Amino acid sequence: MIGLKPLVGSLVMRLITFSFLLVSLIVIATNSFDTFDIYGFPIKVDSTDIHVYRYMISADVIGMAYTLLLIVLIFFQVKSGSPIDSGLAYFEFYGDKIILFLLATGAAAGLGLTVEYNRLKDNDETTQNIQNFINIANASASVLFLGSISSAISSIISSLNLPKRSSS
Repeated sequence: MIGLKPLVGSLVMRLITFSFLLVSLIVIATNSFDTFDIYGFPIKVDSTDIHVYRYMISADVIGMAYTLLLIVLIFFQVKSGSPIDSGLAYFEFYGDKIILFLLATGAAAGLGLTVEYNRLKDNDETTQNIQNFINIANASASVLFLGSISSAISSIISSLNLPKRSSS
């Protein structure tokens, strides 16, 4: 039987991960700016208009769904007092690795676009609006990166607990 202490540690890390992902999703999904097209007509650019930010949003949503699923499984395990079966232990083990890489690549893509944009930017009024948009997206990518770090810690915890959980 796996002890309560590792489960609580895993639960805390997953709650932290979920919080980071939720904040990142809210920030990136609500980010937009107004500009003009080449003919002078006003247009609104949302984060979903840029492929890198779509990937970040997808990483956030998939990471949140997976993390929420595992939070429910951990609550069930603590409440019932019995360990999850070995199949679910392996699902958690490998799922943590996949989600970790998804979150890390989402954060890296967002941060990378910011670096490239800052390298190529001009200094006019439209650029200032875009710069604010990029800075907000950069903040979201940074929070997503923090989420990937807490996911990495959860992954380490699930790796350490795998022998105990899979032998049950």
